[in-house]
Amino acid sequence: MSMLVKKARASAEAGFTLIELMIVIAIIGILAAIAIPQYEQYITTSKASAVTSNFKNALNQVTAGVAATSAGQTIDLSTALSTSATNPTGAGSVATAYDAIGTTATGCGDVGISGPGLTGTTISAPIGGDILIKVGTTCASSSLTTAIQNSLKAAGFATAYTGSGTVVTPNGQVQ
Repeated sequence: MSMLVKKARASAEAGFTLIELMIVIAIIGILAAIAIPQYEQYITTSKASAVTSNFKNALNQVTAGVAATSAGQTIDLSTALSTSATNPTGAGSVATAYDAIGTTATGCGDVGISGPGLTGTTISAPIGGDILIKVGTTCASSSLTTAIQNSLKAAGFATAYTGSGTVVTPNGQVQ
């Protein structure tokens, strides 16, 4: 009998108790409760930064296009902006961030370029007025909308998502 008692004690001491398992699960739950919101905030911030980067690229290309037209050249924005930049927000069926060339941006993270200086996707002389560059912030998530707006403000483009947008004048000035 003493052999059976020794064997029973050895097998009872080999595992974890229910309390130990519950404590470990509680610790994992607390860590997850802290980490998941931080991760979601990181993703939102990175999407907003990518939208701002796409906006700056579009602004640089339009400014360069306006300068080129004053020298008698023509620039095709669809070629200049086809840098495989995608809409980081994943909104709708937008293939690239610049699908809104020639129209006003409507979707979340879309960069819209419109104005009388555009013929289709081409900037050519003479530019008959201001070219408007605007970022669409109609997002399903209000936190993403706010993050995009804050990112554009931090980059110095507080009007990029408003009705007035960012304007490139016929002489190349950014307003």
